[in-house]
Amino acid sequence: MAGDLNVIHMVGLLAAGLALFLLGLRLLTDGLKAIAGASLPAVLSRMTSNRFKGLFAGAVITALFNSSTITTVVLVGFVSAGLMTLRQCVPMIMGANIGSTFTAQIIAFNVSALTPFMIALGYLGYAFGRREILRELGGALLGLGLLFLGIQFMGEATHPLRSHQPFIDAMQSMENPLLGILIGAVFTAVVQSSAATLGIIIALASEGLMPLESAIPLILGANVGTVGTALLASIGKSADAARVGVVHLLFNVIGVLLFVFLIPQLADLGRLVSPSAPELEGKARLAAEAPRQVANIHTLFSVISTLVLIWFTGPLARLAELMVPTRRAKVAAAGNPRYLDEGVLAAPSLGLQSARLETAHLGELVVQVARRGPLVAIQGKPPEFESLRNDAREIARLASAILQYIGKLSQAEHTEGDSQNVIRLIETVNDLQSISDIVSMNLVATGEQRVAERVDLASLRDESTVRFATFVITTLQNTVAALADPNGAPVPVGQVKAEMDTLAIAARKSVLERLKLADVQDVLRFRLANDLIEQLRQIGRLSLRIAENPPS
Repeated sequence: MAGDLNVIHMVGLLAAGLALFLLGLRLLTDGLKAIAGASLPAVLSRMTSNRFKGLFAGAVITALFNSSTITTVVLVGFVSAGLMTLRQCVPMIMGANIGSTFTAQIIAFNVSALTPFMIALGYLGYAFGRREILRELGGALLGLGLLFLGIQFMGEATHPLRSHQPFIDAMQSMENPLLGILIGAVFTAVVQSSAATLGIIIALASEGLMPLESAIPLILGANVGTVGTALLASIGKSADAARVGVVHLLFNVIGVLLFVFLIPQLADLGRLVSPSAPELEGKARLAAEAPRQVANIHTLFSVISTLVLIWFTGPLARLAELMVPTRRAKVAAAGNPRYLDEGVLAAPSLGLQSARLETAHLGELVVQVARRGPLVAIQGKPPEFESLRNDAREIARLASAILQYIGKLSQAEHTEGDSQNVIRLIETVNDLQSISDIVSMNLVATGEQRVAERVDLASLRDESTVRFATFVITTLQNTVAALADPNGAPVPVGQVKAEMDTLAIAARKSVLERLKLADVQDVLRFRLANDLIEQLRQIGRLSLRIAENPPS
């Protein structure tokens, strides 16, 4: 009877259990990301050469993140940035669905006796660990303990429902697959975690309250509901980025359609591959067997769907392209970020990757300005001076966006190596903007004075001065190329510095030899030419400072 239930106590205990579960999941995820996160960009870049490597990468990364949503949001950011193609993402999305079942497999274990020790040992490592790795492992263990404690709370909250007939009747009605799928999808979309939905299903199953035929529609719905965050993350992004979320939706919807009419067979398969407890009877047996069966069915759904659809990655990508047509391209201002994406801030190592790529983009803009700067100073006209200033303003705007992004990124937990990279990125952005300022202020000022004083500097250009200017710009280009590809050949700083100094001396000597300094005009030409050489030398020094300690 309804009056026999303390509804307030049950709801409070269920809410507390869900809160503990989600907190534990976050601590576990943060710990695992901190331990393994530094290698994730390399995994992404190396695991896209074929569909099976991509599948494996998606599964491993999602198992570490404990969330296919985070993986898909990251992929949205990478496709938006042009780092990956849509077709490369499709196998990774499939793998993400398999990796998301890892948490359900963990929580299906009955380790209630170990939960207090997990929490105690995890807290000791998290709060008092002297080494960073101990704190990260402690946080992960503490999260795992809280996750299991949340499951216990939810199980205790639902225990009185074992004899509550209205609830039993409601669970039986859940065998209507459409109702179960809808409830599972909506709840998962609200809490943004299919693991939380599976946690509640397992808690109910462990109390013997939910037979497999009722649990399966909820599991199917959870797989649909988990795509909501990725779809939201793709709003406002490029068409290819939006298609990533659509592919995730298509994969899960097609998977649901494959199984929605095979629920009894899927339940039988789940029972077949799961441990049984024939020595028990009734609800006691259901409580012993159902949690592992639920977890295995979740895994079977993702694995079987992947085995069927992995051969159709091309058609899935094409279908997503039809559903999200290419938008009319807008001419983007140079100072608009290409690679910065709030979604990848969930994984600091990937956020650093995005910031580094955006810094390389900034460097490319600076190279373009620096390449034009000497010619504009020597023979440019006022409209070209203003054009350089406008370009420098766009560079300053992009630099500001990068620094703001790094500021947000720095608020997350980092490894020592990531913290060093944050500092190097800030220094690199500042040095690149300083090079832009040298061009837009100093070289432009030289050009303006040349025009005002009607000084001819073009006649001073010879092999020595051209070789020096070319060497400086080439050094900057090589430095920026190393930012875009840290695995490429590094700039030999010592050798380049010595050669640059030699070429600068030769350029000054050449200018002096070509001028007699017999009148005021010659003196002014020499001073402007000398200033130009010094500004180029300063650009070279800043380039070498970046190359000497680049972000990795």
